[in-house]
Amino acid sequence: MQTKKPWRLGTRAKLLLRGLRYAPLLPFASIDGWLTVDEAITLYELSRALPNEKPLAVEIGSWQGKSSVCLASGLAGKFRPRLCCIDPFDASGDAASADVYGTRAEQATGGLRATFEANLAAAGLLDVVEVHAGFSHDEARRFVEPIDLLFVDGDHAYDAVKQDFVDWAPKVRAGGFLVMHDVVHREHDGPRRVVEELVRNDPLWVDCRYVDSMFVARKTMT
Repeated sequence: MQTKKPWRLGTRAKLLLRGLRYAPLLPFASIDGWLTVDEAITLYELSRALPNEKPLAVEIGSWQGKSSVCLASGLAGKFRPRLCCIDPFDASGDAASADVYGTRAEQATGGLRATFEANLAAAGLLDVVEVHAGFSHDEARRFVEPIDLLFVDGDHAYDAVKQDFVDWAPKVRAGGFLVMHDVVHREHDGPRRVVEELVRNDPLWVDCRYVDSMFVARKTMT
């Protein structure tokens, strides 16, 4: 006797069940990457909450644009919004992810950066995005502007996550947001360790919460 597979809602259906106001996020569902519906909505809502004039968000680790679409969708419609996406677009990263990255990168027609830009263009959001093709540590040396939202989702090795935090968290303005992905993860402990060691007990960061694997905090105004 053949056992029926359990019926599951697709990502688009799950998204629309949360409300038609999340229809702008539909393109994220077809982009390769790792992001739950609740995480996608969180990025969207956080970027929507940023100032309406010249908001600046920085994403470390963009892959093919799954989370980038969520952030850019929330920024769209504001006055001169910017999402700076930092990624070497070479499928490099922590050792635990190397095989998966390599296999999926081979399926990206034209390369990762071309796929990333095509995905953002298809969503009508490429004009919101600045592509910084390189490593976050190198980009940090040249980046001096205060950031409204920082999304850390690059190399998940502990030393790499810590370096991203040390390099970039001081650039988040008072009242701005820090978001870190894969903090709750059975394979990666780098993001979790950084949050526990450097964020959770620091009074500079308040309103801490988790959304699936994602950690969110706000920099205090004082």
